[in-house]
Amino acid sequence: MSIKLFSVYSCHPKLYVFILAAVGLYFSIHPAQGQILNIERARVERDSADYFTGKGGLSFSMFNRNAGKNNPNNYLQLTFNGDIAYVSKQHSYLLLNYYNYLLVNYDSEELRNTVASTGYSHFRVNFLRNNKLSYELFTQVQADKARGLEFRTLAGGGFRYLLLKSNNSSIYLGTGFMHEHEEWENAELEQKLIVSDLIKSTNYVSGKVKLNEQVNTEGIVYYQVGYDDKINSFRNRVSGDVTLQVKLTTKFSFRTNFSCTFEDEPIVPVTKFVYAISNGIQVQF
Repeated sequence: MSIKLFSVYSCHPKLYVFILAAVGLYFSIHPAQGQILNIERARVERDSADYFTGKGGLSFSMFNRNAGKNNPNNYLQLTFNGDIAYVSKQHSYLLLNYYNYLLVNYDSEELRNTVASTGYSHFRVNFLRNNKLSYELFTQVQADKARGLEFRTLAGGGFRYLLLKSNNSSIYLGTGFMHEHEEWENAELEQKLIVSDLIKSTNYVSGKVKLNEQVNTEGIVYYQVGYDDKINSFRNRVSGDVTLQVKLTTKFSFRTNFSCTFEDEPIVPVTKFVYAISNGIQVQF
């Protein structure tokens, strides 16, 4: 189990301060990851406007699981996550970041070191956020070295529609188009770096439900598809992220998260279905 510390803050500075902070944080995060992006987790619903809100966490761990003197397994891991949002009267601006670095056998000269770095940096603007039909622009940088994804960038836009809203729940639909650039490493081929550029339709369903005063859940499901003339077929991707949060006290909550991705035609031969399950304690103040 991991313990993460989060802080929530708000203020009323000018928009250009947010943009400067966002750009600085955006370029400080570097490549990104295979975890599913849940854009709903940073959205905040308040009656007020012109405020900042955000949360972040940083963890470092180092441990060993040695199986004898000649078979060392030493691990070093660094994880960072940080979300920041600026909400004006009409629009909202989200910057979401995650980075995880894992090094295995870092002090062994005889064994090959294994490095797995994953993460993302995502910036999104929601125009006319209070309307039932609003508009979004987004851009993202991502990488997942463990799976061979050296670099992925995407940029696009679309519509966001409020399907249902009550005191305890909300459901949104999103649809649009994006350009996706990917660079994959394939050790089995002479041409180790495979490059792909596709125009894709991107769609999502997201929701939040407050089950009672102690328990709430949120989730998002994406469907992205694009035609690749290199294989004369469509490449389909379905991904999802679901979080269950149980409030233990006014400041402590227990969180369980499940995320997964399925790609029917991956660019290089990799596992088509990947998933992650995590549990942790969240401290909010």
